[in-house]
Amino acid sequence: MDGVAQQGRRGAAGHRRRRDHAAGAVSPAARREYLGALVLLAAGGVLGLVAASRPWGRAELSSSLSVTSTTVSGSDLVPLAPAVALVALAAVVAVPAVRRLGRRVVGAALALLGAAQAALAALTLPDLAGRVRDWLESSPDGLGSAEEITTSPAWAVAVVVAGLLVTAAGALVAVRGPGWPAMGARYERPAGHARAEGAAKPAEGNRATWDALDRGDDPTT
Repeated sequence: MDGVAQQGRRGAAGHRRRRDHAAGAVSPAARREYLGALVLLAAGGVLGLVAASRPWGRAELSSSLSVTSTTVSGSDLVPLAPAVALVALAAVVAVPAVRRLGRRVVGAALALLGAAQAALAALTLPDLAGRVRDWLESSPDGLGSAEEITTSPAWAVAVVVAGLLVTAAGALVAVRGPGWPAMGARYERPAGHARAEGAAKPAEGNRATWDALDRGDDPTT
């Protein structure tokens, strides 16, 4: 009788240990990777959004009546940059909300978008003044030809860096993300734990029956 009761207690204790192990199965290294990927996404998104909005070039436009000054921003020369930045910031929320396959898809998309942004921004650097002039001359507003152009290549470099950050974060999410914890996972009960509790209940019931017989009670009443 005591052996049955002890077996039931040992089984319940073992199930609790397995449950606690499952709840803390995510290693500290995985949590650091998880946090690092989110930080990279946020940094790449903010940097890309700010750098794309800044003037990459300034020009003096002359006409028959006057000379005017105008600016050309990064979003004019690389329209993809602000879009990728917004996607990266949205992914800071999306990555915790999705799971295995979803993270692989999101991570791959982020890596491709970040690489495309970095490549397009890098292509403007060898002849940034020429890119600014071409944009002004082909503008639908008919801005005319530029007489004097000054450029700020640092903002273009910042967009390249932002794209690389998003690419690195996307690759990390795609490769390592399926092993990271998901939103609300800590509140879920593993299926094995539910089965273990169900298996422990008969042992507890048997113990109560034997205890009643030891006391001389009729367990059927």
